[in-house]
Amino acid sequence: MTRLTHFLTLLFALMLSSASLSANAQPKEFPVEDFFSNAVYNGVHISPDGRHFAIKSSEGSRDKIIIFDREQRKVTTSFAFGDNIRFSNINWVNNERIIFEGSKFVGFLDEKGGVPSLYGANVDGSNRRELFKWGRTGYRLLHLWPEDPEHILIGKFHYADDGEMKAHRMNVNDGRLYYLADQPPRANSLITDNSGELRAAYAYEEERDDEYGDGSLWLYYKPLGSAEWKEFDISNFEKGKNLSFGGFTEDERYAYLISDHDSKTTAIYKFDTLTGDMTAVADDPVSNVMGPVYGMNGAIVGFEFMPDYFRRVYVDDSKSAQLLKRLEASFPGQRVTLTSLTEDKTQAVVAVSSDRNAGEYYLFNTDTLEASYIASPNPKLNPADMAEVTPFNIEARDGLRLNGYLTIPQAHDEAQVKRLIVNVHGGPHGPFDRWGFSAENQFFANRGFAVLQVNFRGSGGYGQLFEEAGYRKWGREMQNDVTDATLWAIEQGYADKDHICIYGGSYGGYASMMGVIREPDLYQCAVGYVGVYSLPVMKTTGDIPGRESGRKYLSHVLGDDQAELQANSPAFNVDKIKAALYIVHGEDDVRVPMAQYEALTDALDKAKIPYQSMLRDEGHGFQLEPNKFDLYNSLDVFFTKHLGDGTR
Repeated sequence: MTRLTHFLTLLFALMLSSASLSANAQPKEFPVEDFFSNAVYNGVHISPDGRHFAIKSSEGSRDKIIIFDREQRKVTTSFAFGDNIRFSNINWVNNERIIFEGSKFVGFLDEKGGVPSLYGANVDGSNRRELFKWGRTGYRLLHLWPEDPEHILIGKFHYADDGEMKAHRMNVNDGRLYYLADQPPRANSLITDNSGELRAAYAYEEERDDEYGDGSLWLYYKPLGSAEWKEFDISNFEKGKNLSFGGFTEDERYAYLISDHDSKTTAIYKFDTLTGDMTAVADDPVSNVMGPVYGMNGAIVGFEFMPDYFRRVYVDDSKSAQLLKRLEASFPGQRVTLTSLTEDKTQAVVAVSSDRNAGEYYLFNTDTLEASYIASPNPKLNPADMAEVTPFNIEARDGLRLNGYLTIPQAHDEAQVKRLIVNVHGGPHGPFDRWGFSAENQFFANRGFAVLQVNFRGSGGYGQLFEEAGYRKWGREMQNDVTDATLWAIEQGYADKDHICIYGGSYGGYASMMGVIREPDLYQCAVGYVGVYSLPVMKTTGDIPGRESGRKYLSHVLGDDQAELQANSPAFNVDKIKAALYIVHGEDDVRVPMAQYEALTDALDKAKIPYQSMLRDEGHGFQLEPNKFDLYNSLDVFFTKHLGDGTR
């Protein structure tokens, strides 16, 4: 047994022992602050020489970056770039400088965010500047070029060129750009191999008359050792199907393609750039490809799927793959990723998380196989005290398979009433519920409520046909799926039929209100959090219909028939509501503006239907700590009032 395995096995045994002790007693109730305080450690990245950590931290409505000197054991600098700016893709470009992206988000539940700007800063906080500002031109980071510590490779595109991307070398100190004439015509996305050479590209064009998502696609690649671009033959691929490059093998000969041309879900194919042959590598009959797994040198070593629990498939047997497998064995039942490594690849920051573990960062020595704990984003939440998240699948009333998750409170008295919160995810098209840690669901479970989540038709993650099955089905088949999952939970004994509430944010807020309209006797209460309540209003207000592509998207997923839109809008059907209501909204929400809150509450007032409400000076989901604490404390009180305290 390696030292790493021995150390971590003992740690895991202690955690299990703690969990066993907890199972014999009433669970500890944690204060709301332990769940929803801003995370000081929300990402840890080690410098090439191993001396510094770059740490992403949450600070109210914005992120900040902390530079920590490991030798001096102190923070050298910390900085932010304005309100509502969240950071991502933090990378060390040399031992003295980091680059990172910053995007404006209109609230905690905003999953799209604004366009990203590229920033740079030195370890002492000097030369902190915006390297690329998104405007009439945009960019995409293509490669870090570690062999050239003063430059990176980006793809730049201008709207006047119909989004055609052109490669540029960028100076990481001042943002100066140098054009590289090496891309095929029309390409609006470029892909490098592991060494940073441009090796693949694709172009997508959608005419005004094309159905949404059914434009024309071209793929290009360079054979290994060649400087000439070749066009990939997609004549046998059905129009509208997904097809993209996922990366390259360590030897640079093969490219991984992600496609659903021959399956219901996206699958992985290995494409030989020399012979043009394509071989199926990995798929899952239920789940799309979640994303790649990267090894120590940045090459892809595997892919992840999420049919229920997360599932990882390795595509080679390299040292990196063996290392990750060993780490997984040391952290059983948890997801393990490498966030960053030193230049000599002897030290790596490893992120570990699970349904009960909010996340932990370890410093791992790849030679000695020793690991040391760095930090956690939620250090006060002991995984042994958290609730288990269990996948389930059911058949909807029309036979369609639905996947979901149950979070069951720990060891409450068996005589207690089984109270259930049906938590409906937002989006709805693209996002989906997945196995992992949710502070919100764990808070509810800690207060004694079971939580049910279902990936209704229209959700992402389960194939294009599953997502399209929800188009123009808002308030109807999509809502039936939520109802069917709720009825299943009652039948299985997970919930008492008289103690159920429905809750959700954004689209989930819509589904909560439609739930008590379509099924007035099923739920005792409903909470709409920054929800959509009028589909006609959605077609004309907010940031989505402000773009032609957004208007086309809304017509595609909602339709344009006004009578149908009204029939499927909570604001036009409040007369059917019997349940207690709680309406929460952000006054500065641009994704789902106050016009939605007003459409619903005006209708409720006119019908003399009582409701509780909370308004805050926030965007699409609360980000400020006082508002989050107020919200969840009030939700605890609201659910307890209408579902009871659990005693019979």
